[in-house]
Amino acid sequence: MLDSIMFSVSPSQLIRQRYSCRTYQKRPLANQDVKILENYFQKAQPGPRGNQIRCRILTASEFKERHLPKPGTYGFIKDPAAYIVGTTHDQPGALEDFGYSMELLVLKATELEIGSCWLGASLTKNRFANILDLGSGEIIPAVISLGYPSDQKAWMDRVCRISAGADRRLPWEELFFAENWETSLNMAEAGSFLEPLLAVRLGPSASNKQPWRLLREGDKWHFYLKRTPNYPPQFLGDLLQIADLQRIDIGIAMAHFALSLQEEGLRGNWVASDPALEHAESPPEYIITWQAA
Repeated sequence: MLDSIMFSVSPSQLIRQRYSCRTYQKRPLANQDVKILENYFQKAQPGPRGNQIRCRILTASEFKERHLPKPGTYGFIKDPAAYIVGTTHDQPGALEDFGYSMELLVLKATELEIGSCWLGASLTKNRFANILDLGSGEIIPAVISLGYPSDQKAWMDRVCRISAGADRRLPWEELFFAENWETSLNMAEAGSFLEPLLAVRLGPSASNKQPWRLLREGDKWHFYLKRTPNYPPQFLGDLLQIADLQRIDIGIAMAHFALSLQEEGLRGNWVASDPALEHAESPPEYIITWQAA
């Protein structure tokens, strides 16, 4: 469970405030903000599965043409002031913990009024691997751009948001279930868990696929991954060595859930407790369970 040092303002406020920012002001991050983020990250791990994440914040002053693109030339990202580059080992639960810890850092940046955008795909590995000097078995699943948001969103921000359907969320009844996969959880019956579930629903995800599914069983909340068919196509993922982004998405959802639980005063622990429920179609992948104390 998270402790009280995480944020000085309401996590639910930060979750609602944060968005994928792709256009930044042309100014560097304040040294004090960088120090706050660096110190904070040490408190934001390990994740629920026990994996440590190695993280480095690369500021604009460290951008070198032979390693990184110049600010303003990185795909759809305009004038980033810094990148958060995280590494982990390719082992069970590592990607979920990566998403969990890095999302906590993203929300801390939001508290500091720093914009952010998750970036995934092979570009993260190829462009940042050398500068981080990856160890044996280490991977860079994703990179996060940082910067103070521009006063005016560029047209690309709007195009990307529309194409990803970022303003559209899956219906509640498709995400949350009670006791079995045939029974959607009634929102009125969520009780004190309503806000944590709403925080999960607001989580960012690759291409806005929202692959998380939660099932309540007594005092347990089981987290599952409902994969988007052919996303990304298997051959493309193998060819470009793209990390399993939907497992990162689950970690982000777990972070939102944990933060909101803390805010609601609900205590418990992450445990492995797969109920092995039957599913009429292809079953979602069991990930982890939160159990009330």
